[in-house]
Amino acid sequence: MSDFFPRGVLQEILRRLPPKTLLRFTIVCKSWRSLITHPSFISLHHRNSPSFLFLQFSNHFILPHRHSSTAPALRLPSFPHYDFPNVSFCNGLLCMAYGYQCQHVIVCNPSVRRYVTLPAPLQLPCFYTANIALGFDPSKCDYKVVRISCMVDDERFGLSAPEVEVCSLATGSWRTLDHGIAPVCYLGEGTSHGFHDGLVHWVAKRCVAGAWFNFVLSFHFEGEMFGEVILPESMARASLDALVVKVVGGGIGKNLTVFRVGGGSPCSCDIWIMKEYGVVKSWNKVFSFVMNGFCLEAPSLGMRFTDVEIPPIALCVTCSGEVLLLMDVAGRRCLYSLDIEKKTFTDVQIEVDTGFIYSGYYAESLLLLNKASGVVSY
Repeated sequence: MSDFFPRGVLQEILRRLPPKTLLRFTIVCKSWRSLITHPSFISLHHRNSPSFLFLQFSNHFILPHRHSSTAPALRLPSFPHYDFPNVSFCNGLLCMAYGYQCQHVIVCNPSVRRYVTLPAPLQLPCFYTANIALGFDPSKCDYKVVRISCMVDDERFGLSAPEVEVCSLATGSWRTLDHGIAPVCYLGEGTSHGFHDGLVHWVAKRCVAGAWFNFVLSFHFEGEMFGEVILPESMARASLDALVVKVVGGGIGKNLTVFRVGGGSPCSCDIWIMKEYGVVKSWNKVFSFVMNGFCLEAPSLGMRFTDVEIPPIALCVTCSGEVLLLMDVAGRRCLYSLDIEKKTFTDVQIEVDTGFIYSGYYAESLLLLNKASGVVSY
């Protein structure tokens, strides 16, 4: 059948099809299987795949904004004895790590329904918490998982550099990076992370002369090096738990975005954007809520909410530049979309029955389709 189409024409046709269809086409003939499973075609297909908003409620993973029948239905492998995974995703792959020490880690592609279980990382001899992130190393065309472990129960708490391990999907093994490659700091369990230009970012804190200061910690997957971004003074002394970093492509998502909830009453809930990456003076506060008791006001929008039990939490920046926030209004826990430029605040009619939530953008891919070792279909 493929003899009737030049390879270039066939590739143009196939790249427009969803993974579920392409999976069936791999059994048509050897030449089609060779084309569909080739790394260059897998990369081409992903570059042309649309992105969908991805939400995690406890162990439930949904794609709520599906505007067409071709949008993906997200199916993940079931691990009933594990709860509340730490989630990271990159180019259609999802990395899920279970437990506050991220000891059980899998990398999954829901589009082709395959996953690989990574070997167990180091078990450190003291109490610690860990965070993970999945990223891509373009120089080696390899996906990597970084695990950052911080000691919390001994004299090193906040005074030592984290232990850092990297697992390559190509080799299927963990490597411990040189001690001290990460700066002295502490990341809380399940700290949110965001991406910008190939770097993953977390809000971390360090103790200086007996006082705690916040900063943005970055990791470069290609060079396996850490960096730091200084926060404005008003955020540098904020509570670590009040800072959420989410960088999700498109619109203002191309910039580093930080959400801050201040202490006291009334308290402010601020959205900051770094317009020029790495330049401290380019931080700009673009929006503020004010919460006084159970009343939340958005002065620039002329809006006022009552019966608000907790301050809003920024979850991600959408591809269109809107900020997705979690709100608790009159006992109803739901999601709102804030368009800073158009000055609109919209209830997106999605209710959440749990406080544990993760969000970002997901695009279908064929990754893991051409990987044989250690891959499990489900």
